[in-house]
Amino acid sequence: MKKILLIAFREFVQKIKNKTFLLTTLLLPIGIAIFYGSIFYFTANDFETYKIAVIDSSKNIYQELENDEQFIFKSISNDVFERTDSFFSKNNYNAVLLIPDSQKEVEVIYANKIGLITKSDLEKKVQNAIEMHRWVQANVSKTLIDSLKQNVVFKYENVNGKNENELKEGISYGLGFGLGLLMYVVLTIYGSQVMRGVMEEKTNRIAEIIISSVKPIELMMGKIIGIGLVCLLQFFVWGVLIAILMFGVIFVSGDALQTVANSNSIPQNLQNTQELLRIVETLKEMPIFLIIAAFLFYFIGGYFLYSSLFASVGSAVNEDPQDVQSLMIPIMMPIFFSFVLLTKSINNPNCTEAIVGSLVPFTAPVVMMSRLVFGIPDGVPLWQLLLSMAILLSTTFLFTYLAARIYRIGILRYGKKANWKDFFNWIRINN
Repeated sequence: MKKILLIAFREFVQKIKNKTFLLTTLLLPIGIAIFYGSIFYFTANDFETYKIAVIDSSKNIYQELENDEQFIFKSISNDVFERTDSFFSKNNYNAVLLIPDSQKEVEVIYANKIGLITKSDLEKKVQNAIEMHRWVQANVSKTLIDSLKQNVVFKYENVNGKNENELKEGISYGLGFGLGLLMYVVLTIYGSQVMRGVMEEKTNRIAEIIISSVKPIELMMGKIIGIGLVCLLQFFVWGVLIAILMFGVIFVSGDALQTVANSNSIPQNLQNTQELLRIVETLKEMPIFLIIAAFLFYFIGGYFLYSSLFASVGSAVNEDPQDVQSLMIPIMMPIFFSFVLLTKSINNPNCTEAIVGSLVPFTAPVVMMSRLVFGIPDGVPLWQLLLSMAILLSTTFLFTYLAARIYRIGILRYGKKANWKDFFNWIRINN
């Protein structure tokens, strides 16, 4: 055990001294925050106003078109309209609507192309105006129309009469997808790092020197543990940054935001304060400690399971790195399939595919995390969680043992290209 820890410490120190580690650990969260912040900023501030000229033959539809921040409508006659670029630029029109008497087909003429979302918004606005005019022609009052078009409110509750928190469902949906995707990325990236590290030591003949002092299984486990510690360190740094952000939001929102929310004169840029408070309160209701504990368990179990397999593949590869492609396919397929199940499980955490995926050890780290955020027993029954953990733990021990038997032969083997048949033969070989 002492030698394993020494190898793990050596691997850990080498990785954290790497500039790439420092950049990804410190700058990646900042980069992600800037990236998504930019998306939200430009999305929230994408309010370009379109000036639309309307040629309404019936003179009735234009009256139903209401101006807003997105569209400003102006009625013009057909005599002044010209199908030229100069007409649009001179009058600063983005488009011209030609509405015939039949109102069955509306022609939209533009000089510069209109975006797909803007087209959809414009079509809905004109469609509603035409429908409103048709109702008025049928002697139906606008008051009656508004009452008939009133939205129906849906209320969900379970058999015990507990109301469903839609905000919590939305947060759980996003968190489940995020954690499942993070687990998918971790298993792929860090497992591959273990494989590349083993390949480099083998091709450089460094492994031959190290094995003269330690056993092959000690070398493999030390490398897996060392890289795993690097991953946990990155998670810890990222978690501290997120915790500081959440800590500030919760405590600032507790007093200051509540005062603003209860104020009679809320500024325009703080109209969503009460919604922010609802989000903070909803986050407090979620099983955060259970999610963190389960994430660590499934990360460690899944990481050891896949890293041992990646290490065994890396030990069997010779000087040609292309040899690894055929050996990696059976290992990568369950990871890819778990991402497919992820999209299914976050939409319906209790469907058959999600249950099976959370019990199969090769897909459980990704699928179970996407279900667990919905809580116990709503997202996953307790017995399924315990059974999934037991299966993953036993499978990890089994495959780590088998991978170690492959590693001890493959790390010192050169020349012939290895295949899966060789792997099975190496497992049966006794020293």
